[in-house]
Amino acid sequence: MPSFLPIDADSDFSIHNIPFGVFSTSNDSEKRCATRIGETVIDLRELSRSKAFDAVPGFNASLFEQSTLNDFAGQPLKLRRAVRSHIQALFTTGSEHSLERNKDLLTKASHNASNVQLHLPVRVGDYTDFCASEYHTANAGRLMKVPGPPLPPAWNHLPIGYHGRASSVVVSGTPITRPRGLRPPAPGSTEGPTFGPTKSLDMEYEVAAIVGGQGNELGDSLGTGDVLENVFGLTIMNDWSAREIQGFEMIPLGPFNGKNFGTTVSPWIVTLDALQPFKTSLPRRETVPEMASYLCEADEKPTFDIELDMTVIAAGETEPTHVMHSNLKHLAYSFGQMLAHHTVSGCNIQPGDMLGSGTISGPEPKSLACLLEITERGTKPFKTSGGQERVWLQDGDRVDMTAVARRKVDGENANVGFGVCSGVIKPAKV
Repeated sequence: MPSFLPIDADSDFSIHNIPFGVFSTSNDSEKRCATRIGETVIDLRELSRSKAFDAVPGFNASLFEQSTLNDFAGQPLKLRRAVRSHIQALFTTGSEHSLERNKDLLTKASHNASNVQLHLPVRVGDYTDFCASEYHTANAGRLMKVPGPPLPPAWNHLPIGYHGRASSVVVSGTPITRPRGLRPPAPGSTEGPTFGPTKSLDMEYEVAAIVGGQGNELGDSLGTGDVLENVFGLTIMNDWSAREIQGFEMIPLGPFNGKNFGTTVSPWIVTLDALQPFKTSLPRRETVPEMASYLCEADEKPTFDIELDMTVIAAGETEPTHVMHSNLKHLAYSFGQMLAHHTVSGCNIQPGDMLGSGTISGPEPKSLACLLEITERGTKPFKTSGGQERVWLQDGDRVDMTAVARRKVDGENANVGFGVCSGVIKPAKV
């Protein structure tokens, strides 16, 4: 499937990817739906207005006249899949619908990726955060001194989760202001809690599923097998955390101000169709009780082999410090199981809703996906590339997260990547 567009050999955005996002330019501030191939961001509104999608049965030009992808995400999988395949054909040499010779349209619809501004790709109506990694759940329970065993009793039976804050979900590149809140008394202190900026600001590497399709009506539910139809795609997600605020407030109702100040997502949504070649099995778990029938996976490979990396560029430094290499396949629960559990009560989901995976820590020290685990709750500092010490994030620090699934097709790289999910810490408000 050779594209006529220039694509670097190691690009996240091969012709096999075709992610979806929203962009604007310095010359036109209006937000437009887009895809990306190599370093080229392609204006889908321009293609639609030029009738490039007329050959797709059931396509409605209004889908790409919107400032978010919600309307397109809400279409049936059959149409979403046909549009994605048609985009591949439009930019493939020698295909029936190839635009290779249509220089005028290519000029109008093509933008260099370095010259555009990317925006939140969907309007997030609701946001749920799960805790699907056995390693992170056990580590966090131990380090946060949650009463009871490190793995909560329910965890082996279901993907536990909580309702997050949709209004503070932001796109990559948006600065994160250090939050303020009530901090617990120092151990042994007779004083009460203190108010002020968090001293233990953390990041969490997660992957979020963006809901698509028709969803379900209130009172109805979806099954694990409905994931392709009802998940539009995946993005990288950084669920920033104020650990001491979180620990003080979370029992018995769970996280609140320790989490609600900001959640960053990458700007490109990678479809599940693009990820099908990377399907893999869930990890084997010891002494797991029999799953409730609604959580049973008929698919023997319901998750994906996606490499995840995270770096920190400390304030005043230019070289990144690599702090994590993990993999989505470490999650003990699939997105299909999260979808089924979320709706089994009759809770209705809608296009644009976001389901976070929880922190994707793995079994090895280098695969721990947040500072809570990496530094053993601030007791084991690590050195940055410039020689500074860190246990928590400081003002001016930048966190970058990347993800890519790698394979070759006909001897050529056919990588499916997500780009970068990035955020810089700003000082707390006075």
